[in-house]
Amino acid sequence: MTTITWRKPRVLLLLGFFFGITLLYLIAHNRYQIQNTLSYATRPLWDKDSGPKHVVTHYYAEGVKMDAQTCELHGWKPRGNVQKLRVLDAVLMSSELDLLEIRLHELDSVVDFFLIVESNATFTGLPKETYFAKNRERYSKFAHKIVYQFLPGYPLEGARTAWNVESETRVAMSTLLTEQMHKFPSDTKNLVLMSDLDEIPAEHTVRLLKACDFGNSIHLQLRNFMYSFEWYLGYSSWRASAHIWNYNSYYRHSKSTEVILADSGWHCSYCFRSLEEYIIKMRGFSHADRIGGRLNLLDPKRIQDTICKGRDIFGMLPEAYSYIELFSQLNLDPLKTAVGLPRYLVDNADKFKFLLPGGCKREL
Repeated sequence: MTTITWRKPRVLLLLGFFFGITLLYLIAHNRYQIQNTLSYATRPLWDKDSGPKHVVTHYYAEGVKMDAQTCELHGWKPRGNVQKLRVLDAVLMSSELDLLEIRLHELDSVVDFFLIVESNATFTGLPKETYFAKNRERYSKFAHKIVYQFLPGYPLEGARTAWNVESETRVAMSTLLTEQMHKFPSDTKNLVLMSDLDEIPAEHTVRLLKACDFGNSIHLQLRNFMYSFEWYLGYSSWRASAHIWNYNSYYRHSKSTEVILADSGWHCSYCFRSLEEYIIKMRGFSHADRIGGRLNLLDPKRIQDTICKGRDIFGMLPEAYSYIELFSQLNLDPLKTAVGLPRYLVDNADKFKFLLPGGCKREL
Protein backbone atom coordinates (compact mmCIF):
# COMPACT_ATOMS: atom_id res chain seq x y z
CA MET A 1 0.00 0.00 0.00
CA THR A 2 2.83 2.37 0.86
CA THR A 3 4.56 1.59 -2.48
CA ILE A 4 1.44 2.43 -4.53
CA THR A 5 0.99 5.76 -2.69
CA TRP A 6 4.63 6.62 -3.44
CA ARG A 7 4.39 5.78 -7.14
CA LYS A 8 1.38 8.03 -7.84
CA PRO A 9 3.19 11.34 -7.15
CA ARG A 10 6.16 10.11 -9.22
CA VAL A 11 3.89 9.34 -12.17
CA LEU A 12 2.18 12.70 -11.85
CA LEU A 13 5.56 14.46 -11.69
CA LEU A 14 6.78 12.64 -14.79
CA LEU A 15 3.56 13.46 -16.66
CA GLY A 16 3.85 17.10 -15.60
CA PHE A 17 7.48 17.20 -16.69
CA PHE A 18 6.77 15.78 -20.16
CA PHE A 19 3.73 18.07 -20.51
CA GLY A 20 5.88 21.08 -19.65
CA ILE A 21 8.61 20.07 -22.10
CA THR A 22 6.01 19.53 -24.83
CA LEU A 23 4.41 22.89 -24.09
CA LEU A 24 7.78 24.69 -24.19
CA TYR A 25 8.62 23.00 -27.51
CA LEU A 26 5.30 24.03 -29.05
CA ILE A 27 5.70 27.60 -27.84
CA ALA A 28 9.26 27.82 -29.18
CA HIS A 29 8.31 26.19 -32.48
CA ASN A 30 5.29 28.46 -32.98
CA ARG A 31 6.66 31.56 -31.28
CA TYR A 32 6.07 33.89 -34.23
CA GLN A 33 2.53 32.63 -34.78
CA ILE A 34 1.64 33.01 -31.09
CA GLN A 35 3.12 36.52 -30.96
CA ASN A 36 1.24 37.44 -34.12
CA THR A 37 -2.06 36.12 -32.80
CA LEU A 38 -1.73 38.01 -29.53
CA SER A 39 -0.47 41.18 -31.21
CA TYR A 40 -2.98 41.32 -34.08
CA ALA A 41 -5.93 40.20 -31.93
CA THR A 42 -5.34 43.11 -29.56
CA ARG A 43 -4.12 45.69 -32.13
CA PRO A 44 -7.41 47.66 -32.14
CA LEU A 45 -6.89 48.24 -28.39
CA TRP A 46 -3.36 49.64 -28.50
CA ASP A 47 -2.53 50.79 -32.02
CA LYS A 48 -3.76 53.26 -34.62
CA ASP A 49 -3.33 53.30 -38.39
CA SER A 50 -0.18 55.31 -39.16
CA GLY A 51 -1.32 56.19 -42.69
CA PRO A 52 -2.11 59.73 -43.91
CA LYS A 53 -5.18 61.28 -42.33
CA HIS A 54 -6.17 64.05 -44.76
CA VAL A 55 -8.03 62.34 -47.62
CA VAL A 56 -8.58 64.41 -50.75
CA THR A 57 -11.86 63.52 -52.48
CA HIS A 58 -11.08 62.17 -55.94
CA TYR A 59 -13.35 63.26 -58.79
CA TYR A 60 -13.27 61.25 -61.99
CA ALA A 61 -15.59 59.96 -64.70
CA GLU A 62 -14.75 58.65 -68.15
CA GLY A 63 -14.05 61.56 -70.51
CA VAL A 64 -13.45 64.16 -67.80
CA LYS A 65 -10.88 66.76 -68.84
CA MET A 66 -7.95 67.45 -66.56
CA ASP A 67 -8.37 71.22 -66.69
CA ALA A 68 -8.61 74.16 -64.29
CA GLN A 69 -12.13 73.19 -63.23
CA THR A 70 -11.06 69.65 -62.36
CA CYS A 71 -8.05 70.97 -60.43
CA GLU A 72 -10.34 73.33 -58.52
CA LEU A 73 -12.63 70.42 -57.58
CA HIS A 74 -9.65 68.87 -55.80
CA GLY A 75 -8.66 72.13 -54.12
CA TRP A 76 -5.65 72.63 -56.37
CA LYS A 77 -4.51 75.15 -58.98
CA PRO A 78 -3.58 74.22 -62.56
CA ARG A 79 0.09 73.44 -62.99
CA GLY A 80 2.12 75.91 -65.03
CA ASN A 81 4.62 74.78 -67.70
CA VAL A 82 3.26 71.24 -67.88
CA GLN A 83 5.35 70.73 -71.01
CA LYS A 84 8.48 70.93 -68.83
CA LEU A 85 7.25 68.21 -66.47
CA ARG A 86 8.67 64.69 -66.73
CA VAL A 87 7.00 61.71 -65.07
CA LEU A 88 9.19 58.85 -63.85
CA ASP A 89 7.72 55.59 -62.56
CA ALA A 90 10.22 53.81 -60.30
CA VAL A 91 9.86 50.18 -59.14
CA LEU A 92 11.95 47.41 -57.61
CA MET A 93 11.57 44.18 -59.59
CA SER A 94 11.17 40.79 -57.97
CA SER A 95 9.30 38.28 -60.16
CA GLU A 96 6.06 40.10 -61.05
CA LEU A 97 6.20 39.74 -64.84
CA ASP A 98 2.43 39.85 -65.33
CA LEU A 99 1.82 42.85 -63.10
CA LEU A 100 4.69 44.69 -64.78
CA GLU A 101 3.06 44.14 -68.18
CA ILE A 102 -0.26 45.47 -66.89
CA ARG A 103 1.47 48.41 -65.20
CA LEU A 104 3.41 49.44 -68.31
CA HIS A 105 0.27 49.42 -70.47
CA GLU A 106 -1.77 51.29 -67.85
CA LEU A 107 0.78 54.09 -67.44
CA ASP A 108 2.38 54.27 -70.89
CA SER A 109 0.45 57.36 -72.00
CA VAL A 110 1.36 59.41 -68.90
CA VAL A 111 4.88 58.23 -67.97
CA ASP A 112 8.05 59.42 -69.71
CA PHE A 113 10.42 56.82 -68.22
CA PHE A 114 10.01 53.56 -66.33
CA LEU A 115 12.92 52.90 -63.96
CA ILE A 116 13.49 49.29 -62.85
CA VAL A 117 16.07 48.03 -60.34
CA GLU A 118 16.52 44.25 -60.20
CA SER A 119 18.82 41.93 -58.26
CA ASN A 120 19.87 38.31 -58.57
CA ALA A 121 19.13 37.79 -54.86
CA THR A 122 16.14 38.31 -52.62
CA PHE A 123 16.14 40.71 -49.69
CA THR A 124 16.90 37.67 -47.52
CA GLY A 125 20.02 36.90 -49.57
CA LEU A 126 18.66 33.89 -51.44
CA PRO A 127 19.65 33.56 -55.13
CA LYS A 128 16.89 34.26 -57.65
CA GLU A 129 16.44 34.74 -61.37
CA THR A 130 16.69 38.16 -62.94
CA TYR A 131 13.15 37.93 -64.25
CA PHE A 132 13.08 41.20 -66.16
CA ALA A 133 16.47 40.72 -67.78
CA LYS A 134 15.51 37.22 -68.97
CA ASN A 135 12.13 38.37 -70.29
CA ARG A 136 13.08 41.78 -71.62
CA GLU A 137 11.74 41.02 -75.09
CA ARG A 138 8.25 40.74 -73.60
CA TYR A 139 8.38 44.50 -72.95
CA SER A 140 10.02 45.56 -76.23
CA LYS A 141 7.16 47.96 -76.94
CA PHE A 142 8.37 50.07 -74.03
CA ALA A 143 12.12 49.60 -74.54
CA HIS A 144 12.69 53.28 -75.39
CA LYS A 145 11.20 54.27 -72.03
CA ILE A 146 12.73 51.66 -69.74
CA VAL A 147 15.81 52.50 -67.68
CA TYR A 148 17.12 49.28 -66.15
CA GLN A 149 19.77 48.67 -63.51
CA PHE A 150 21.05 45.33 -62.30
CA LEU A 151 22.02 45.30 -58.61
CA PRO A 152 24.24 42.37 -57.53
CA GLY A 153 22.92 40.52 -54.49
CA TYR A 154 24.77 38.55 -51.83
CA PRO A 155 23.95 36.12 -48.98
CA LEU A 156 23.22 37.79 -45.66
CA GLU A 157 26.24 37.82 -43.39
CA GLY A 158 26.87 39.02 -39.85
CA ALA A 159 24.32 41.49 -38.56
CA ARG A 160 23.07 42.39 -42.05
CA THR A 161 19.30 41.85 -42.34
CA ALA A 162 16.69 41.75 -45.08
CA TRP A 163 15.67 45.26 -44.00
CA ASN A 164 19.22 46.48 -44.62
CA VAL A 165 19.16 45.00 -48.12
CA GLU A 166 15.79 46.56 -48.89
CA SER A 167 17.07 49.95 -47.72
CA GLU A 168 20.21 49.62 -49.86
CA THR A 169 18.08 48.70 -52.88
CA ARG A 170 15.97 51.82 -52.42
CA VAL A 171 19.15 53.91 -52.18
CA ALA A 172 20.22 52.41 -55.52
CA MET A 173 16.91 53.55 -57.01
CA SER A 174 17.45 57.07 -55.65
CA THR A 175 20.82 57.15 -57.39
CA LEU A 176 19.34 55.88 -60.65
CA LEU A 177 16.61 58.53 -60.52
CA THR A 178 19.16 61.29 -59.98
CA GLU A 179 21.31 60.03 -62.86
CA GLN A 180 18.31 59.98 -65.19
CA MET A 181 17.23 63.50 -64.21
CA HIS A 182 20.71 64.86 -64.97
CA LYS A 183 19.99 64.02 -68.61
CA PHE A 184 17.06 66.43 -68.72
CA PRO A 185 17.24 70.19 -69.29
CA SER A 186 17.99 72.10 -66.09
CA ASP A 187 14.52 73.67 -65.93
CA THR A 188 12.76 70.28 -65.98
CA LYS A 189 10.37 69.48 -63.14
CA ASN A 190 10.29 65.79 -62.22
CA LEU A 191 7.21 64.00 -60.92
CA VAL A 192 8.27 60.64 -59.46
CA LEU A 193 5.84 57.81 -58.75
CA MET A 194 7.12 55.79 -55.79
CA SER A 195 5.37 52.48 -55.27
CA ASP A 196 5.98 48.77 -55.17
CA LEU A 197 5.47 47.05 -58.50
CA ASP A 198 2.15 45.56 -57.34
CA GLU A 199 0.87 49.04 -56.38
CA ILE A 200 -0.42 50.39 -59.70
CA PRO A 201 -1.61 54.01 -59.96
CA ALA A 202 -4.48 54.54 -62.41
CA GLU A 203 -3.66 56.35 -65.64
CA HIS A 204 -6.25 59.04 -64.94
CA THR A 205 -4.74 59.63 -61.49
CA VAL A 206 -1.36 60.45 -63.00
CA ARG A 207 -3.02 62.71 -65.61
CA LEU A 208 -4.62 64.61 -62.74
CA LEU A 209 -1.32 64.94 -60.87
CA LYS A 210 0.38 66.17 -64.03
CA ALA A 211 -2.28 68.82 -64.67
CA CYS A 212 -2.73 70.08 -61.10
CA ASP A 213 -0.33 71.46 -58.50
CA PHE A 214 -0.87 69.09 -55.54
CA GLY A 215 2.19 70.34 -53.65
CA ASN A 216 5.51 68.53 -53.14
CA SER A 217 4.15 65.10 -52.27
CA ILE A 218 0.92 63.17 -51.96
CA HIS A 219 0.06 59.58 -51.11
CA LEU A 220 -2.16 57.46 -53.31
CA GLN A 221 -4.97 55.51 -51.70
CA LEU A 222 -5.31 52.22 -53.57
CA ARG A 223 -8.00 49.57 -53.69
CA ASN A 224 -6.36 46.74 -51.80
CA PHE A 225 -6.64 43.19 -53.21
CA MET A 226 -5.08 39.86 -52.25
CA TYR A 227 -4.07 37.06 -54.69
CA SER A 228 -6.19 38.55 -57.50
CA PHE A 229 -8.89 41.13 -58.10
CA GLU A 230 -11.35 38.66 -56.55
CA TRP A 231 -10.42 39.17 -52.90
CA TYR A 232 -10.98 42.80 -51.90
CA LEU A 233 -9.63 44.08 -48.58
CA GLY A 234 -10.75 47.71 -48.75
CA TYR A 235 -9.02 51.08 -49.17
CA SER A 236 -6.23 50.26 -46.73
CA SER A 237 -3.22 50.64 -49.05
CA TRP A 238 -1.54 54.05 -48.67
CA ARG A 239 2.24 53.70 -49.13
CA ALA A 240 2.30 54.49 -52.85
CA SER A 241 3.06 58.17 -53.42
CA ALA A 242 3.87 60.87 -55.96
CA HIS A 243 6.64 63.44 -55.40
CA ILE A 244 7.96 66.53 -57.09
CA TRP A 245 11.66 65.68 -56.83
CA ASN A 246 13.92 68.21 -55.12
CA TYR A 247 17.36 68.36 -53.52
CA ASN A 248 16.38 66.38 -50.42
CA SER A 249 14.15 63.77 -52.09
CA TYR A 250 14.83 60.04 -51.91
CA TYR A 251 13.06 56.90 -53.05
CA ARG A 252 10.85 55.77 -50.22
CA HIS A 253 7.94 53.53 -49.23
CA SER A 254 7.05 55.34 -46.02
CA LYS A 255 4.85 58.26 -45.01
CA SER A 256 5.97 61.60 -46.37
CA THR A 257 2.81 63.67 -45.83
CA GLU A 258 -0.61 63.51 -44.21
CA VAL A 259 -2.30 64.13 -47.58
CA ILE A 260 -3.65 61.22 -49.64
CA LEU A 261 -5.73 61.15 -52.83
CA ALA A 262 -8.69 58.78 -52.54
CA ASP A 263 -9.26 55.81 -54.87
CA SER A 264 -6.16 56.30 -57.01
CA GLY A 265 -5.41 52.81 -58.35
CA TRP A 266 -4.94 49.20 -57.31
CA HIS A 267 -2.73 47.19 -54.97
CA CYS A 268 -2.72 43.52 -55.90
CA SER A 269 -0.65 41.72 -53.25
CA TYR A 270 0.60 38.17 -53.91
CA CYS A 271 -0.97 38.28 -57.38
CA PHE A 272 1.21 35.63 -59.03
CA ARG A 273 0.56 33.22 -61.90
CA SER A 274 2.46 30.22 -60.47
CA LEU A 275 2.71 28.59 -57.06
CA GLU A 276 6.49 28.71 -57.36
CA GLU A 277 6.33 32.52 -57.29
CA TYR A 278 4.41 32.40 -54.00
CA ILE A 279 7.14 30.30 -52.43
CA ILE A 280 9.86 32.65 -53.73
CA LYS A 281 8.00 35.65 -52.30
CA MET A 282 7.37 34.01 -48.93
CA ARG A 283 11.02 33.04 -48.52
CA GLY A 284 12.56 36.14 -50.03
CA PHE A 285 10.87 39.33 -48.83
CA SER A 286 11.62 41.36 -45.70
CA HIS A 287 8.91 39.63 -43.65
CA ALA A 288 10.20 36.12 -44.44
CA ASP A 289 10.47 35.50 -40.68
CA ARG A 290 6.70 35.00 -40.74
CA ILE A 291 7.38 31.43 -41.83
CA GLY A 292 8.98 30.94 -38.42
CA GLY A 293 10.25 27.42 -39.16
CA ARG A 294 6.83 26.23 -40.32
CA LEU A 295 7.97 24.78 -43.65
CA ASN A 296 4.51 23.29 -44.18
CA LEU A 297 3.43 26.83 -45.12
CA LEU A 298 5.41 26.39 -48.35
CA ASP A 299 3.47 23.29 -49.43
CA PRO A 300 2.03 24.06 -52.92
CA LYS A 301 -1.28 22.32 -52.19
CA ARG A 302 -1.76 24.31 -49.01
CA ILE A 303 -0.93 27.55 -50.86
CA GLN A 304 -3.43 26.69 -53.62
CA ASP A 305 -6.19 25.98 -51.10
CA THR A 306 -5.39 29.20 -49.27
CA ILE A 307 -5.68 31.27 -52.47
CA CYS A 308 -9.05 29.79 -53.42
CA LYS A 309 -10.42 30.40 -49.91
CA GLY A 310 -9.10 33.94 -49.61
CA ARG A 311 -7.22 33.20 -46.38
CA ASP A 312 -3.93 34.69 -45.19
CA ILE A 313 -1.02 32.85 -46.77
CA PHE A 314 0.93 32.77 -43.47
CA GLY A 315 -2.10 31.78 -41.40
CA MET A 316 -1.98 35.17 -39.67
CA LEU A 317 -4.79 37.40 -38.45
CA PRO A 318 -5.54 40.47 -40.58
CA GLU A 319 -3.61 43.64 -39.79
CA ALA A 320 -6.65 45.68 -38.75
CA TYR A 321 -7.11 48.70 -36.51
CA SER A 322 -10.74 48.06 -35.56
CA TYR A 323 -12.56 44.87 -34.68
CA ILE A 324 -15.14 45.53 -37.40
CA GLU A 325 -12.35 45.57 -39.99
CA LEU A 326 -10.64 42.54 -38.44
CA PHE A 327 -13.74 40.33 -38.43
CA SER A 328 -14.76 41.44 -41.94
CA GLN A 329 -11.38 40.35 -43.32
CA LEU A 330 -11.42 36.99 -41.54
CA ASN A 331 -14.14 35.71 -43.89
CA LEU A 332 -13.86 37.46 -47.22
CA ASP A 333 -16.55 37.07 -49.86
CA PRO A 334 -15.22 36.68 -53.42
CA LEU A 335 -16.11 39.57 -55.70
CA LYS A 336 -18.34 38.98 -58.71
CA THR A 337 -17.35 42.18 -60.46
CA ALA A 338 -14.44 43.15 -62.68
CA VAL A 339 -15.60 46.75 -63.20
CA GLY A 340 -13.10 49.55 -62.69
CA LEU A 341 -9.96 47.47 -63.20
CA PRO A 342 -6.96 48.30 -65.44
CA ARG A 343 -8.13 48.42 -69.07
CA TYR A 344 -5.32 46.21 -70.35
CA LEU A 345 -6.23 43.52 -67.83
CA VAL A 346 -9.85 43.41 -68.99
CA ASP A 347 -8.88 43.59 -72.69
CA ASN A 348 -6.68 40.53 -72.14
CA ALA A 349 -8.95 38.61 -69.76
CA ASP A 350 -8.03 35.21 -71.23
CA LYS A 351 -4.33 35.82 -70.71
CA PHE A 352 -4.81 37.07 -67.13
CA LYS A 353 -7.68 34.85 -66.07
CA PHE A 354 -5.89 34.01 -62.83
CA LEU A 355 -6.20 37.67 -61.75
CA LEU A 356 -9.95 37.90 -62.31
CA PRO A 357 -12.91 36.68 -60.23
CA GLY A 358 -13.29 32.90 -60.46
CA GLY A 359 -9.70 32.29 -61.56
CA CYS A 360 -8.07 31.11 -58.34
CA LYS A 361 -6.28 28.07 -59.80
CA ARG A 362 -2.54 28.62 -60.25
CA GLU A 363 0.14 27.00 -62.38
CA LEU A 364 2.64 24.73 -60.63
